Amino acid sequence: MKVPRKWRASCLTDLVAAFRLKQAGPGRIQECRILRHSSTLGIRSTALAGVVACGIAAGQGVTAPGATQAPRSPFRPDAQADAAVAAQLLLERGRAFLRTGDRYAALGAIAQARRLQPDNAEVTQALADVLMELGAPSAAAHALGARADPGVRSRVAGQRLRWAIDIPPREPDPRRRFDAVDPALARLDALLVEARAAAPPDPGLVTRLQRDRAVALRYRERWQDAVDQVEALRAAGDALPAYVLEAEADALLALRRPADARRVYDEALQRLTPSERADDEGPWRSMMMGRAYAETEAEDFEAAFATVDALVAAAGPPWRRAGEQQTPRENEAWLEAQVFDAAVHSYADMPAAAWQRIAPLERGAPALPWLRAQAADIAAQQGWPRRAEDGIDAAAALAPEDFGIRVQQVDSDTRRHRLLRADERLAPLLEEGADIPRVQQARRELDAAMGPSVRFALGGRHTDNQALQGPGNGGEASLQVESSTFAGTWRLIGLADSSSDSIEEGRAERHRFGGGVQALWPDWKVNALAWSQTGSLNTSGGSLAAQWQPTDHWTFLADAAKHSPDTPLRADFHGITADAASGGVRYAWTESTEAGLKAQYMDFSDGNRREQVTIDGTLTLLDRPHLDIMVKPRVEWQHNSLAVTPYFNPRESWLPSVEAQVQHVLGRVYERVLLQRLRLTIGMFDQRDFGGYAVGGAAYEQTWRHDPWTELTWGIEWASNVYNGQRERTLNGYLKLEHRFGR
Repeated sequence: MKVPRKWRASCLTDLVAAFRLKQAGPGRIQECRILRHSSTLGIRSTALAGVVACGIAAGQGVTAPGATQAPRSPFRPDAQADAAVAAQLLLERGRAFLRTGDRYAALGAIAQARRLQPDNAEVTQALADVLMELGAPSAAAHALGARADPGVRSRVAGQRLRWAIDIPPREPDPRRRFDAVDPALARLDALLVEARAAAPPDPGLVTRLQRDRAVALRYRERWQDAVDQVEALRAAGDALPAYVLEAEADALLALRRPADARRVYDEALQRLTPSERADDEGPWRSMMMGRAYAETEAEDFEAAFATVDALVAAAGPPWRRAGEQQTPRENEAWLEAQVFDAAVHSYADMPAAAWQRIAPLERGAPALPWLRAQAADIAAQQGWPRRAEDGIDAAAALAPEDFGIRVQQVDSDTRRHRLLRADERLAPLLEEGADIPRVQQARRELDAAMGPSVRFALGGRHTDNQALQGPGNGGEASLQVESSTFAGTWRLIGLADSSSDSIEEGRAERHRFGGGVQALWPDWKVNALAWSQTGSLNTSGGSLAAQWQPTDHWTFLADAAKHSPDTPLRADFHGITADAASGGVRYAWTESTEAGLKAQYMDFSDGNRREQVTIDGTLTLLDRPHLDIMVKPRVEWQHNSLAVTPYFNPRESWLPSVEAQVQHVLGRVYERVLLQRLRLTIGMFDQRDFGGYAVGGAAYEQTWRHDPWTELTWGIEWASNVYNGQRERTLNGYLKLEHRFGR
């Protein structure tokens, strides 16, 4: 989010406020008001010239602060001839001032000449020429009236376009965001038709109008038209100025052509003069930010970080001294650069680094709604949806009409499973800005959260069959289908799965078909399922699972199952079932760093009682844009009341292990992502009466995300485990698909 600049006091603002606007006529009064607004946006020369024009319209002469005072006419003409002589003398004096470079003194003298002879065409033209040099084409056109030529009117059209771009609209309704740009674009199109029809046509005028039209098309968000207009200029041999190149680069970025946009941003930056680079209000900063966005979307994060570092360095310290008294004042450029630095790290999937940058800024300026909203987005990326919700609500209270914050409220409600409220908030946003990409994204995410989904998994296993109680050769397949939500909370679930093992006694099989219901609230999740089982053992069962997340960090889990699917297939083969109950707690510092404890109790129908405790965690060691490295320590303890059973059943065992996971982005183009993961595990399995053995494994998988709704994963895994002192090596292959259909 771009940091809005605060209005700044200046001597020009005081000059406009002190001027007697009531004498200038209603049309000029409105223009002077616009110019007063413009003076805070970096077009001060235009503002000052416009103030002078207001004085001309009132029949007065004006001298700029610090400029040479133009002498008032010593004449008191009583006849038209005397007025003509006086006007000619003042005109010559004004031209003399102009030759020495004192344009404001020249303007004052020529303005007095025009007051004496308002119908003198030569004086009027001289006045318009000076105003044009001062960057006040509207004032020049006002002075010329019907005699304004297409060149002057084209400058007026360009000035109106700059006002439309630089002066934010008072109306927050996005449907009216083009109300100022559309008239400016229509004016440019009409002038372009007129300029092309002139005999002979003025090539310079046509080129200037086409340049301004390219900029207008960019701000009208007609991206392809803007690119086509610039291409036409380039084909005609125009040496494109920096502001036109920036418009083309912005349009290319919106068209998702980041590599081309980056090239054009670089070209535009090279066209800037040293003074334009040093100007705080100049185009250098916006071009650098655009280039950083292009580098980010092109996945060149190292270059993006370097660009951001240059912006931070150029912004200077948080405070600057200004004025004769050298009063310390806040440096908005510093804050803008710091927030942009955090945003780029967020885009690079480095939420911890982004939060480290933005959290102190939010604490230091809690009343800035745009800053709180930006911090809330990063908090959500960290895995803190409640903190993000609080930040968004606070930002909305500070700026209830801000359209972007209203969109973020929809995102927050979707994350927190407040789906009906999200739908209510989205409806007016679609009415006001259905064509805005950010609104379209919020709608897609809400549709995915409310719509049906399907999950499918398929796997095959091959073993060396050395362990008598190992799993053996076999495979698994599962399918789960979820319906759309009802009342924003409930959804139906259908499931089917199949498992098989080739064991020494024969072939063990389990086939389950069933379904149930799921309920999601902001802090609670409940699943209730029932199924019918066939295969080695014909039975039925069910389960109830609950999850409570009272804070962003704590999660409590509990579930119970009748004829649990965790029962070993060997037990099914021998007609043994098991009921299970478990509970656990997890603490997450962030989305990628957590620790957990889980305890499970299983009651087998053969009289065995199994107790199992698992402690595990995840620690992120490296968090880079395309590379993440995590370690996952884990300790399992198991105790069984029976020593001899047909299924693997250690009387007591310990399994401490650690897994290292490396995740690397092979390629990413916006939503389309190809990931690869490598997992390496090593541990020590210690079983009572059999001693300790080293165990471990390795797995490699790839994940393809075509869009946020579809994810396909395939991989292979090798493992070496020990069962009652006998080692068995297993090779698994698997395929997983998840797709959300939207509502």
